[in-house]
Amino acid sequence: MNITVENISAVDKKIIVEADRSDIGPRIEKSLREYRKKMTVPGFRPGMAPMGLVKKRIGQEVEQEQVDEYIQEVFRTEIFPKHNPVGEPRVISNTYEDGKLRLEFEISVKPDYELTEVSSITVDKLVHDVTDEEVEKEYQANLRRSGEWTETEEAATETDRVTVDVVKLDAEGNETEDADKDLVLDFDREENAEYKAQLTGKKAGEETVLNLKEADDKTVQYKAVIKKVERYSLPELNEEFFRNGSRGEASNEEEFRSFLKSQIQNYFDSTADDLLRDKIATALIKAHDFEVPSAIYNDVLNSRIDRERNEETKELPADFDRVSFEEKNKENIIDEARWSFIVSDLLEKYPDTEITPEDVDAFFQAEAAKMGLPAEMLKNFYASQSGYLEQLRMRIRTDKLFSKLVDEVSVNELSKAEYEEKYANKP
Repeated sequence: MNITVENISAVDKKIIVEADRSDIGPRIEKSLREYRKKMTVPGFRPGMAPMGLVKKRIGQEVEQEQVDEYIQEVFRTEIFPKHNPVGEPRVISNTYEDGKLRLEFEISVKPDYELTEVSSITVDKLVHDVTDEEVEKEYQANLRRSGEWTETEEAATETDRVTVDVVKLDAEGNETEDADKDLVLDFDREENAEYKAQLTGKKAGEETVLNLKEADDKTVQYKAVIKKVERYSLPELNEEFFRNGSRGEASNEEEFRSFLKSQIQNYFDSTADDLLRDKIATALIKAHDFEVPSAIYNDVLNSRIDRERNEETKELPADFDRVSFEEKNKENIIDEARWSFIVSDLLEKYPDTEITPEDVDAFFQAEAAKMGLPAEMLKNFYASQSGYLEQLRMRIRTDKLFSKLVDEVSVNELSKAEYEEKYANKP
């Protein structure tokens, strides 16, 4: 056997394996003898059929079987111990003729790089204390979500909603085929501001002409028939309302506002944590400029393409273009591939991120409390889903890792206004 290794890049190699009958022949002969012992051939005692007849009957299949096993053995004893490939090897060619094997394939190897000191990384963190104005806005939103619409014969006010039939008119004022029936317009929504300005004061059954701006800023006329005016009635502010809106935690307005403030603060804190984790990962990726192995790059690319598939049919959109998709996402694919190596090495650097049974129990207790479910029920659900437990273990371990990283990086705290100004219009 002869193995030739060609370096395609620092992280990709082409390997050629060549073998002949002296390497594979003894394996084939041994396998044929084993099969012969189990064969029953008419006219011969069990296991005593002539070897020539055995070869004629199953020789080709046994030969291919042994060639495949030989290749697997080469990978197991020669390729993996010496090169430690990452990702799946890519076979270029595999030929076996007249007792001679020639196998060409490419493998990727882990990039050789040094982890940057986490303490050298500086990241921004959003810090925000919920204001009374934010609580009031959420309080009013809860009231509105809990109320109901009732039809009225009165003229529409700026807080009502109307149902209309609209027909686009041409330059001469004639009706066109461009029409919408039963269009519901809630005047409380910003996108309906033009309608609100022109329909306020109108009653059900009335007809009017609307002047609306199109996408090109050209004003177009529509005939509108008001079919229905509805007015919003706020809910009765009693103990039942406050308990339903707080999952039983509040029984009056003061307690309800306190509950809302806690919920909003938890949301901001959770968002701030997610943003901080993202910035730490981004900073670490930028701090490591190493070449990405093609096998890992392709794994990430294919994973992203799979996300574009229809959930039911598993088919890609008819107009999907793999080349343009890859070009558009190439930078992010490389970053994700780099991160896979960085996070793996960080987990190895911090052995105390290993998961304990207590970590798993704590996760289920916390998640179950959020959902209002028994922890055991949630645990059984994860156990019944293929792959869920492994994903869960990785999630918990990554959470523990980021807890370590947050303690080591330098954090620059920014207020909500400062954060929004700095990162306005940025991904």
